This record gives sequence, structure tokens and C-alpha cells, in this order.
Amino acid sequence: MKLKLVCCLLLIVTSSSLAQQSREEKLEQLKSRSDIKVTEIEKDILKIEYPHGKVMYKNIGNYQPPTTNSQQPMYSPTYDSTIIDLTIIDTTLYYQKYSFLQEVKVGTDNTKPPLVADMNNNGLLEIYGQMKDYTSGFSDLVVMEKNTQGSFDSVYRYDSTSSARTVIFDIDKDGRDELYLHRFPPDTNYPGSSYLFFKKPTDTSLATDLSFIFYPYPVPGQTQLNNNTFGDWDSDEFTDQIFIRHCCPNSMFIYEYNLSTNNFDSVYYYDPSQYDLYFSGFAIGDINQNGKTEFFAGSVNGKVIAIENCGDNCYNFIWQGSVETNNAYLYAVTNDLDGNGKAEVWIGGDAFYNGVGITRITIFEANGNNSYQVVGKIDLVGVFSFYASNMKVLNVDKRGKDEIMICIDQHVIILKFNGSQNHHTYEVFYIKRNDLAFNGRNSVFYGATMYDITDDGKEDIVIHLDDIITNVGMRLFTFIYKADFSVDVNEPESLPEKFNLYPNYPNPFNPATNIRFEIPEYSFVSIKVYNVLGKEITTLLEKELSPGSHTIDWEAKDSNNELLPSGVYLIRLTAGKYTHSVKAVLLK
Repeated sequence: MKLKLVCCLLLIVTSSSLAQQSREEKLEQLKSRSDIKVTEIEKDILKIEYPHGKVMYKNIGNYQPPTTNSQQPMYSPTYDSTIIDLTIIDTTLYYQKYSFLQEVKVGTDNTKPPLVADMNNNGLLEIYGQMKDYTSGFSDLVVMEKNTQGSFDSVYRYDSTSSARTVIFDIDKDGRDELYLHRFPPDTNYPGSSYLFFKKPTDTSLATDLSFIFYPYPVPGQTQLNNNTFGDWDSDEFTDQIFIRHCCPNSMFIYEYNLSTNNFDSVYYYDPSQYDLYFSGFAIGDINQNGKTEFFAGSVNGKVIAIENCGDNCYNFIWQGSVETNNAYLYAVTNDLDGNGKAEVWIGGDAFYNGVGITRITIFEANGNNSYQVVGKIDLVGVFSFYASNMKVLNVDKRGKDEIMICIDQHVIILKFNGSQNHHTYEVFYIKRNDLAFNGRNSVFYGATMYDITDDGKEDIVIHLDDIITNVGMRLFTFIYKADFSVDVNEPESLPEKFNLYPNYPNPFNPATNIRFEIPEYSFVSIKVYNVLGKEITTLLEKELSPGSHTIDWEAKDSNNELLPSGVYLIRLTAGKYTHSVKAVLLK
């Protein structure tokens, strides 16, 4: 086994303590929230109830290794491991790749990534979510559409819905996508959670016509469905739906769309309670390359199960394994990153190891029919999440191989494969932390995705988050960070002809603004912030840089990491004999 340690420079800042919270501190922070109900249903197992009905189970105990060898995961002889310590990582090494673009005034009230789409095919993207300001209640689901100036406007609202589950898929195969929404609180006809499918009246409209309501279990307290995912996995031209029922027992179901009834019929049920309780999913793909789709799900204690399609409306249980962590709820599938001809299954979870929170991602490959072995492992040290927990696979840098975006706890991390055939090692391509939280605000990430918001061929980062003011309330919103790096590897970027400091954007701003500048030659660059009296507030940059265009973010704090009051500030760039300042207005 090879061990790759990603060494990171220590930032001597007060915010580093947030990434080193103890289990007790994290639990106290969770229980202090008035919008979330926390119950310990058995030792170290928490039942977490979010607004609008979502329930999640979390194991907060120290990880307990298996007591027998038969319970241990099977490891490849060439297995590799990567350790990334987020308690000491220097985020300034990566800031130039993305910059704050804008805030959109919708978010989510529980753990899920943003939904970004162009449902009405007008070339203007939509972001779906709920509005909530500090003193207002939760809105119904709102569609925010990008306007021609680049900001987002509210264009539609779905009555009596929430953003707890939002999926877009062409359910009836008519060429027009349906929008799948969750309703909670209930109406009188559908007590508990119900699931609504909206159709598009025309090719150029939003999905505004209610087509049908999926409500398979009309039993009070037993209506929650989790991880709903859609596809045609038995190749019969009818849409399949897989989900995990929340309770009674916590089980896996597959339904198939019936055109004649305009609803879903049950075709498969599996109860994994013999292995463990409280499962979540899914990683989906033909991992063992036999032409049949596999479905992986994991449990609160790190057990992993897989079922496989075996024909038209036919599915079988094929495998049970484990990962060396708890809460195995994080999933992705990659298409042969190491070039050995095999797809990879990523299964992530988190646990405490001697009191230290670690998110551990285990990478599996098939080593036979219905058999899987561990080929890689990634430890994100200092991270245990009650909130954000999702992965997305995409080719971020456009160099032909996928990267993996992970939104976990208070971080968005993009990992890049840097190993070789049969050797899985990874490096950090980019990391963004929740600067509100690291600056002392009561704020959490709920999830992130990547989408080309700016239409420049590069995916930008879209993050749902909140901000809570004690005894006042909670605000939901979405931050967008624009990709600033070049993806054209064939033609060198033209160099600027002169020094230039552009006006910061946005301006006025709160809490962050982006500073862009250009230098035509290698230069020692200093960027400092002053107040209107000429007093130096903080130094943002003192570094020799190569010629080109550069950007940095300023998070509106002074040299002691204290938040600054509203006012006018001067941002001054000095490079060689060039000096220039711009005015920045902080408006809270």
C-alpha cells in the first residue's frame, strides 16, 4: 500500500478552530438550532428532523472496527490512500481559480444540492429553491431565472411545495421533462409527504401543469421517500424509479412508470435490515461490466449493499460489504479514472476516530462478477457533517479526465486524479470554505453543484447555504462562484500589455467582493485595504506573480479577522512603479 499525504501550510488564523470542532461542540451547535429537532433514539444514533418533513439518521460514535476478518473490506494489492487535512489547509493556494459572482435569494431548508436547469429552453438558466429571510417564513418552491443582465429574478412559484426533493426527468418519454417536487405540510387528501410531477404545457414553458401525484404509502408517519432517482435500467423504454423508504422498515424499492395509469407501479422490494438499519443511496452503473446495472446503498454503521438488474422488471440482491466509517451516505461513480478499463464506485461516510472527525471516501472496483474490492481511499481530516454531503463527477478543467466535486460540511472541494494505472491518488484542484462560518457567523452549507452559469464553457460553483442570527431568524440563499482559470490548453493566453486594477465586483458588496488585476511582467504585487482616513486595514496579497490576469476575493475583514463595519474602503495595488486604487463600498 502507498500512502499519499497532501501537505498543507498552516494558516495562523482564529477561524481554523471551526475545522477542529470536537464531537461535543458540533453536537451542541446542531441542537442549538430551533429549526431542527434532534433525538438520540439509541446510543450514538441521532434522528434529525428538518423543516418540511425530512428525517435523517446519523451515527456520532467513534468508529468501531469489525471484530472478524470476514467483515473487513477486501483490498486490492495495489491499494492507495490519500490524506487531506482540512484543519490546516491553506485555501489561499487555490483562491485564484474561482471568484464570487453573485447571490441568489433562494436556498433549501435541508441537505441537498441546488437544482439548476433551463426547463423552458430559452437559454436563461433557472435555480429552484425556497425564499426565507430572517423574519419571514419559508416560501413555496420558487423558480429564479437568469435575466439578460446576468442576475436572477423570481418568475414562478409552486403552491404548497417545498424544495426537499427536486428532480428533472422525462418520465413519460414524450420529449418534455417533468419536474418532481415534494409537498409537506400535507393536504387533507394526502397526509404526510406526497410527491408531485409537473409537466411542461409547451416545449418553451416551465413545468407548470400537475400531471400526477405519487403517494405509494398512505400511512401517517410512513410517507417519506429518500434518494429518489430515475432511469431506464431494464431497457424496456419505461422510466424506473428507485428510492429508499424512510421506515417500516427502512427498505429499497423500485417502481416503473405505467403510461395507462399515468403513475408508478411497484416492481421490486428489498429489506436490508438483516445487515443494518437506516440505509441511504445510490451509486448506479454497470460496475462489473456484465451489461446489467448495479445499485449501491450504505447504512448508518458503514454497511454497503448492492442489487443488480436481471431483466425486465427483475432485480436481485448481489453483494454485501462494508467501509471503515459510519454514515455511508455519500455516492458517485467515475468512468475509469486510472485507465485500467474499470469504472469506480465512490462510497463516502464520516465518523469520529479517537475524537477526530474524518470523512472517509472508499473507492471500489469490480474484481469479478458481483465481487468488489477497495482500490483507493481518501481521508478528509477534520470533517464530520450534519449538513452538506454530496458529490458530483464532471470534467472541470476540460483536459479529458473527470474531477470529483465534494460538498461536505463547510467545504467545497474539487479533487483531481494524479495517480497511475491501478494506483488511486488524488490532489486538491480547488477548495472553497464557508467564509461566513469561518468568520464567526452561524452559517452552514447545505449542498453544492457545478453548472456553466456564465456561459463561457466552464462550470461555476453553486452553493446552497444559510445564515442564522440568534433570536432573530434564519436566511436562505445561494452563492455562485465563477470559474476564472483557463481551460484552453492548445493556445496560450495572451498577456496583458500594461498594469491594470479593475473596479471590484460586486460593488457595493456584502460579505465578499472580487478584485481583478493584470500585470504584463513578473512583478512583486502588493494589495492592501485602507479606510477613508488612510489607515491600513489589511494586506490581501504580497507575492511575486507571473504575467497575466489574476483575481482575489476580499471577505470584508481586517488583519485580525474581525468583520468590518459598513463604509467606504480603498483597495490599493502596487506592482513595481505602478500604483492604483479603487473604492469599495461595504453595505450591510
